Amino acid sequence: MSKRLFCVAFLLVSFVLLPKGYAEPRDGWSLEARVPAPTLALFTMEGVGRWGEHFEKTAIAGLFREPEMKAFMAPIEEAIAEQFGSERSPLGEAGPMIVEVLEQLAGLRGQIAIALLDVDMDAGMPRAAASLDFGEHVGDFVKFMIRMRKQLDPQGEAISQFEKDGRTWWQMQRGGPPITATTVDTAFVLATDPTLLESVIAGAGAESLASSQAFQSVRRRASAGGELGMLAYANVPAIVDMLKPMMDDEARVIANALGLDTIQAAAYGMAFAGDGFMDSLVLHAPGADHGLVTMVEMPAFQPQALHLVPANAFYYQEGSFNIHELVPNIRRLGAGVSPEFAEEMDQGLAHLRGMLGVDLEKDILGGLAGPTMVYLSMPETGGLYPELGIFLKVKDPAASEAAFERLNRGIAGAITEEGDVIASTRKLDYRGKTLHLFEMQEARGDDVVPFTPTWTMLDDWLVLTLVPHSMKEIVLRSATATTDGGLAAQEDFQSLRALMPKDAGAFEYLDLQGVLNLLYDTGVPLLQTVAKPNVMGRQIPFPLDWAQLPAARTVRPYFRSMAFFTTWNRDGIAIHMHGPIPLAGVMVAAVAVAIPFFSATRMSTRAMDLPDLVVDTGKEEAKKKPGPRPLRPMPPAGPARIIKAQAHAAQIGRYVRTFMLTENRLPSDLQELVSSGTVGRLPKDPWGQAYTLRVIDKRTRRFQVISAGPDGLFDTADDVRTRK
Repeated sequence: MSKRLFCVAFLLVSFVLLPKGYAEPRDGWSLEARVPAPTLALFTMEGVGRWGEHFEKTAIAGLFREPEMKAFMAPIEEAIAEQFGSERSPLGEAGPMIVEVLEQLAGLRGQIAIALLDVDMDAGMPRAAASLDFGEHVGDFVKFMIRMRKQLDPQGEAISQFEKDGRTWWQMQRGGPPITATTVDTAFVLATDPTLLESVIAGAGAESLASSQAFQSVRRRASAGGELGMLAYANVPAIVDMLKPMMDDEARVIANALGLDTIQAAAYGMAFAGDGFMDSLVLHAPGADHGLVTMVEMPAFQPQALHLVPANAFYYQEGSFNIHELVPNIRRLGAGVSPEFAEEMDQGLAHLRGMLGVDLEKDILGGLAGPTMVYLSMPETGGLYPELGIFLKVKDPAASEAAFERLNRGIAGAITEEGDVIASTRKLDYRGKTLHLFEMQEARGDDVVPFTPTWTMLDDWLVLTLVPHSMKEIVLRSATATTDGGLAAQEDFQSLRALMPKDAGAFEYLDLQGVLNLLYDTGVPLLQTVAKPNVMGRQIPFPLDWAQLPAARTVRPYFRSMAFFTTWNRDGIAIHMHGPIPLAGVMVAAVAVAIPFFSATRMSTRAMDLPDLVVDTGKEEAKKKPGPRPLRPMPPAGPARIIKAQAHAAQIGRYVRTFMLTENRLPSDLQELVSSGTVGRLPKDPWGQAYTLRVIDKRTRRFQVISAGPDGLFDTADDVRTRK
């Protein structure tokens, strides 16, 4: 078995089969407790036996439990299963061995982990250890490994097996570093050399990675209060020390200016939280005194303008950070990279001060107090023009209003001076508030430049909008707004806010539910209008029957919103994202779609799109003749006729789906595939009998292709059939 196929199998199990999982609540093996604290990196999948239990609580799992969604997905799932069950699929080509590997790996219960302890930079060889916790099934996996060694390497040329300390050990070497493996407690453990494996068995005790404060901190923050499912950890100081000999002086200066020397650890985590998933990116840098971590200081989030956000807002962001210190911090960071940076920046600010008549750093940014808020919504009173509101808290409202008036006049003068656009400012009194309008039009002709930026002062908030109409709505809303109304009263907003870490300094909300509702309510009727039934045609081997898609009212409860929580203080930076699917899930979904598509394309090239060849007996060159595509007999992956029959049945099933996509119905029998031109001819099964088509459910178009098997009788135990 090739290493590539083994990796494919392992990934498929990890990300596709394991989420179905088992509900055995055990916490056993922990690789981080057995490797030393200076370990460079660690990747773990935690508690895989409980993934299924957690996944069933998510909104996306609820959606796929809906009967209407099941009816749409059933043919797709069957097609995918047959793609991977086919003899010519990426897994099918490996034969029954890969299937047994998958069955064994499905017994995983606890942690899957790999640790990179060190790298020999001269030889380019890593020192690494990995472990798979099987719980009480570890004995079954040991028996499987013994059988596999006997089948793959009966002479022991590449895999040696021996007994030591009451355990079975394996040593494998075929190119690359040698791999030593054995079992410890409930885990199957591997390492790149025997000495390293011995140290893992002994454990690192108080000097382990698990006992490291930096590791504990990023692990805690990466879980974000949920049940941690995945963690990728990097020991930044150790990695930087390893790379220093390869860095030139300029690279070292930049690394120091960015504060890499202050970062003790970095991590990505995926946790189960609420009815979705929490993705987290963490930089742990306690006590940092320079670099990126010190650029921003965010106190714990306390909403101050949330009551002014309408209930139908589809985007909201509010946070508190030292915006008035932004320019000095940028100057300081840039000066650490290049001594000339600060001087060039000051020259640029002086040029703007002369052109606009206002000091941006002192009069504008220096007058801001810190908290900011932005929202986007559709008008509460109806209409299609989006309402944008930008709120900046100021220290002295009167001084800030005067400074912004000067800034507006300066910008208008600078734009007009260019000659292409004429800009002007004017004031408008509305309900006791002064609205400041910034108007523009083309210098030549009467064309108006889109938008009329408008700003005003609401107490100690400087508020900006794109048009006066939106500003008037905000002024009216401010007179009647309550702290428990508007967006704050929405159920999905409240549920997301409850998941926010206590030290988060900013909260960002995206009404994914509203966006998806809009797309779904528009896209599904469009598909059902123009795509009958499969808009992708024969390029996609999935029976995408758009008429089977659930109604909008059915799926709407499962379209959940997204939230981002940002923590940025002297302890480090943490960005959390809560959504209906994890980032890792998006990548896996892309792979899950790409593999069957690639496989189907390759199958199409091999079997479906090859025309018949007619060879002249006078030894002329073979000529291509258009006509029905032949279904060519396929060689078995192994000696068993059962495997050959399974491959034939799966391939015939794909042609049945091709017929369905073309004719919008199931064929009456398999011979109709030939008469319709879908396939040139049908093979007999390995025992000389014809395959047959059995319809399971006409409404959902479920069917089976069946061989009578060795005894030649249908509906007996030895029948070979595709999945329902």
